[in-house]
Amino acid sequence: MQRWRWLWIWVGVLVAGCGQVWSSGNSPSPTREPTLPLLGYTLLPPSFTPSIWPRYTATPLLMTDTWTAPPIINLSGTTCYETPVDSLVCLGQFHNPLSVPLEHVMVTVQLLAPDGLPLAAGDALVARWMIPPAATGPYRVIFDRIPDGYAGVYTFVQSAQPISDAAPYAALTIQPVSGMFVLDQYQVTLSLINRTARPVEQIAITMVLLDRDDRVTGFRRVLLDADRRIAPGESVTLTMKVIPQGENTVGFDAFAEGFFVGE
Repeated sequence: MQRWRWLWIWVGVLVAGCGQVWSSGNSPSPTREPTLPLLGYTLLPPSFTPSIWPRYTATPLLMTDTWTAPPIINLSGTTCYETPVDSLVCLGQFHNPLSVPLEHVMVTVQLLAPDGLPLAAGDALVARWMIPPAATGPYRVIFDRIPDGYAGVYTFVQSAQPISDAAPYAALTIQPVSGMFVLDQYQVTLSLINRTARPVEQIAITMVLLDRDDRVTGFRRVLLDADRRIAPGESVTLTMKVIPQGENTVGFDAFAEGFFVGE
């Protein structure tokens, strides 16, 4: 899997509402102000300002019958964004620190009152066929309404399944081609390359938008047609369009995965 940190900078075309994409290897800033502008510019409309940032932290555990002792699992700080229709979208990333790949990872997000009592809860599967060791996968939980007294969030891994045989899973190489910010969304053209020795099918591409503190500001997962296969050495170019929920998006991660034909 390949990871990028692309820096999005608005240049001379602010009136037109689009910008250019530049590469950056800078490390994230420790600043955690939710409305901090990037290089003096606020990238997103004010209506998408995050409503509440997490106040509570705890050590999440992986609970599964496969292990006698649950190992510690890392979750990035879940960030919740109030939408124009008064619902709440909570986004984050699951990190697999184990030496084995995982699948069917279920995450639970709880909305908390000021005293820490849960007001509401929602579940979501991590948007990835398989999470290899040291890899990440995004999740999204949507609440139709914001409960009275909501003051923070607590997120934990409800369940996951270790993979004893990862042979059917295939990872495709992704290369960024171009990108721009237009009409309140990021549009990135990616080239998918099958560098394996076998054709791959059931292909899914995921693009995760990140702010300078690696908080998820939005993501999208696209499945290619069920009968679409990518042969060894073949490349496919496609454009991903992702609408950010939060301000100050500065980069993205993207990965493509599938299954070897016949497995």
